[in-house]
Amino acid sequence: MPLCLQYSKITMTRKHIFITILLLAVMPALAGLYSAVAAEKPVMVQALVDRQEVSVGESFALQIKIDGDDSPAAPDLSGLQDFTVQPNGGGQNNRESITIINGKMNRISEHGYVFRYLLTPRREGLLTIPAIEITAGGKTLMTQPVPIRVAKPVVSDEFKLLLTLPATEAYVGQPLVLTVKWYVNTNIAEFKFDLPFLDDQRFTFGDLGEDSSYQGPDAIPINLPGGTVVARKGQEGQYTTVTLRKILIPREPGQFTLGRGSVFSKIVTGYQQQRQGQPFNDFFNRDFFNDAFGRRQAVYRQLVTESNDLAIKVLPLPAENRPQDFTGLVGQFSLAAEASPTEVNVGDPITLTVMVTGGEYLDNVVLPPLNNQADIRENFKVPAEMGPGEIDGRVKVFTQTLRAKNPSVKEIPGIRLNYFNPETGQYESAATKVIPLQVSATKIVTARDAEGIATGLANKELTSANKGIAYNYVGEDVLENQEVEIGSWFGSPAGLALIFLPPGAYLLVLVPLYYRRKRLQNTEILQARNALQEFSKQLATLQKEVGRNDPRGTVSGLVDAMRVYFSRRLLLPPGALVYAEVVGHLQEKGVDPALLAELKRILDFCEAYHYGAGDRNGYSQANLQEMLVSSLALFKKIEQCLK
Repeated sequence: MPLCLQYSKITMTRKHIFITILLLAVMPALAGLYSAVAAEKPVMVQALVDRQEVSVGESFALQIKIDGDDSPAAPDLSGLQDFTVQPNGGGQNNRESITIINGKMNRISEHGYVFRYLLTPRREGLLTIPAIEITAGGKTLMTQPVPIRVAKPVVSDEFKLLLTLPATEAYVGQPLVLTVKWYVNTNIAEFKFDLPFLDDQRFTFGDLGEDSSYQGPDAIPINLPGGTVVARKGQEGQYTTVTLRKILIPREPGQFTLGRGSVFSKIVTGYQQQRQGQPFNDFFNRDFFNDAFGRRQAVYRQLVTESNDLAIKVLPLPAENRPQDFTGLVGQFSLAAEASPTEVNVGDPITLTVMVTGGEYLDNVVLPPLNNQADIRENFKVPAEMGPGEIDGRVKVFTQTLRAKNPSVKEIPGIRLNYFNPETGQYESAATKVIPLQVSATKIVTARDAEGIATGLANKELTSANKGIAYNYVGEDVLENQEVEIGSWFGSPAGLALIFLPPGAYLLVLVPLYYRRKRLQNTEILQARNALQEFSKQLATLQKEVGRNDPRGTVSGLVDAMRVYFSRRLLLPPGALVYAEVVGHLQEKGVDPALLAELKRILDFCEAYHYGAGDRNGYSQANLQEMLVSSLALFKKIEQCLK
């Protein structure tokens, strides 16, 4: 019996080995035979949503799923008029699987694509996501309509939304600051602004530069269809405020209603106990307002805050007296210009800097081509293109290169900018001051000048060569002995002149230079000693003229007095007064950092007046008097440190 059992086991083992070897040999062949693709499945599309009951302003997810094609064309969702559509990604949805049952291999290959969107209903009621046309697999297919029940959010007196404009009447092209202020009187979990008028094609909307770059502790980024806007958090009485601003520019005349805006918010109304049996789902659904240990779950309520309805009357720009090079600027502007260098030769580059000062919005400010001005076109070469300009606060700076055409050019004429003033209702022009130039003729250097060859014909007698011009004459008889002894130079007037004339001429030049430098050095030392006295006299004169002269002239006189003082006291070359250059010399002399900080404050004050910011900041005559007194006291302290 044991022998039979052992034989049977051996026989079965050999059979298993044989079958295994056979399957291993046949399987590659079966896989190759099955490589032919099975019959293609039809392309199918469907629209899916994560919820079908929402409130106005509450977003929900929409997926458009395509089976049978992993590279379909993006659908057109412009027909969803009742919803705000925001793309939320998407991608291919491919997978493959292989199964072997009873030696038979089955291979399943699925190809697809999913488009994802976030939809926000704009009104209440029973809305419908219409059938959406999809082009996939060379066919045009339609998704099924999806009904969405939208409830009206609760309106609360604890919230207010206010839209304001600085004026209800404006001109076409006039920038206005639109302020949106939301008043909040309770804690909120999340909120979302809905401002449909930002898509109104009758207006152009822009961002304020000072708001876009603001990064203070009260900054709040707000996502809007046109991009992110930085709002500011504040406090007015019992309300916390969120204020954002946009620039509104009318594009056409007429009487318009801007429309209402709204803010959808979610507030916490209470808490409820977590349901038992779903610990993992509750864990992943937990948020900031839930119990940290998962025992309670926050209960939310959806609220909506609607704004007032804003109306504006837009007037057309008058056609009468409109300048030919009018670029559409509306507002009030002033110009200033600088040029460097101002002493040039014909054709040398001159860097012209034009500074335009205006309102809060300068993005639409452009200078007309300088070639449009005949006095510039006739005397200067100007590139055809000009840079877009750079905005620095409320000043826009343009840079252009000019080249004088002839030495008769004596100045850069004023650069003009035409604009429409809405205060006066007339076209006006701002212009820079004339900038004096000194242009010299350019000397033409020839090749003979570069080689040092004198002009004119050489006067030398020609002789004939006995053996021709090509013959090479050699031999000592060709050389002429011109031996000269140094001692013979002292016996002739020419030799003496050759020996003593060069050093004598050198001494004649050196002695006057020595005494001139010594005299200049003594003069500089004397000027350095008297620098503070001269500075005090100039400031006394400026103090007497405050109230009678233009404040900018007073500030300019203060800058000139400081420039002269530092030039004489620190023995610096005369030139522009730059804090970065002066501060290094003062630090080397041991001037106190507090005095350097006060000097920088005075220079910033003068620079503000130079660019026209002093008038806007409301600096008065008393401010100028105080600044002059502070400057004199400061420079007396600096003088003590320098001694």
